[in-house]
Amino acid sequence: MDTELNTSGMEEIEYLAGLLLKQLRHELTETELQYLENWKASHPSHALVSEQVNNSEQLLTDLLAMKQVDMEARWQQITAQTGVVKKPVPSYRRWYTYAAAAMVLLIAGAITWPFLTPKKSAQPIVENKGAAETGIVPGGNKATLTLSKGSVIELENAANGRLAQEGNAAVTKLNDGELKYEQSGGASTTETVLNTLTTPRGGQYSLVLPDGSRVWLNAASSIKFPAQFSAKERRVAITGEAYFEVATRPGATGKREPFIVDVLPPTGKGAGAKVEVLGTRFNIMAYNDESNITTTLVNGKVKVSVPTPGDNDNFKFLAAGQQAQIPTGGDYINIVRVDDLDDALAWKNGLISLNNSDIKYIMRTLSRWYNIEVKYPGKVPAYKFSGSISRAANFSTVIRTLEYNGVHFKMEKNVISVLP
Repeated sequence: MDTELNTSGMEEIEYLAGLLLKQLRHELTETELQYLENWKASHPSHALVSEQVNNSEQLLTDLLAMKQVDMEARWQQITAQTGVVKKPVPSYRRWYTYAAAAMVLLIAGAITWPFLTPKKSAQPIVENKGAAETGIVPGGNKATLTLSKGSVIELENAANGRLAQEGNAAVTKLNDGELKYEQSGGASTTETVLNTLTTPRGGQYSLVLPDGSRVWLNAASSIKFPAQFSAKERRVAITGEAYFEVATRPGATGKREPFIVDVLPPTGKGAGAKVEVLGTRFNIMAYNDESNITTTLVNGKVKVSVPTPGDNDNFKFLAAGQQAQIPTGGDYINIVRVDDLDDALAWKNGLISLNNSDIKYIMRTLSRWYNIEVKYPGKVPAYKFSGSISRAANFSTVIRTLEYNGVHFKMEKNVISVLP
């Protein structure tokens, strides 16, 4: 069953949010009550939304988990669009204001996660409180830094300030948690001093390389890099997923010095890939459990190559808005056009993309970010979704979003089973 975010009916969604709010305030007219009851009866997920709305404590919990929004501004927008009477709200009833905005989020997905409207009728949904109330929280800024001599620094618990001296580079944890490598003076050294930044499942981290280039690591990823780049090239190696903003640095000849990313192959699968950059922004994804190594170019120009037998590598050039796809274990490159770069880079912008995604892709993504194990005890449900979910949302919020659309789960500690 395919599902998609119904954006064509946003006015109706806002109106329904207003009706649900009026219901909470006992202000519905007979006509409005009949409209709302008809809507609730039209689909099982609509009835679940109504039930969720009437649980004010859960609404506030969900909203806080999503880092909240500008509630007063959202309230003004809702009242303007739905005709709700703008009465003064006493402090002990202030939760109505929050509930109003939460209802719009719940129905329309205006801020963080979309309410997904099935194209086809779904099977009746059985509420699974055991799966919904998981207590699992989203990932955060967690990583380990392995220095050249093997010592390891847990960055989450490390104090801000200088952490180490690696060759000619000072290693500093900035106030916002970012890791920065900066030349500290003195003569350059020809010795290669390699460091490795690694994120666990449920972790992410950002890094400023010695040349000023910035890297964002997604969960379960790593980057190996020199504390000081050589005069001839800038070269790093990654696993998992990373987003790059490469700084321009003139080489010895005065031309732009290339920046090279070696994409290490998923364990036992092929030879990986190489991305050669000339000042640009791009994303590389190379997880073990994905079928393709992908490079998505935001701007600039990159050369993507795959080692092949003999002396000549297979390579192609990417233009902005294109994505190179290399089947895991393969040696050919497929180039596709990316219609929505924001969707392709959702993780870096704090979102989990569901754009035409099947349930297995969604659960792989969730397993890395929420550090859970996923099992399929029976037939995999044939669902596809569109929209996005905030990476700041608690796992219970994410599960409820999927449950509204007919997916069933069973949860035991941090192991979740997707039921047929």
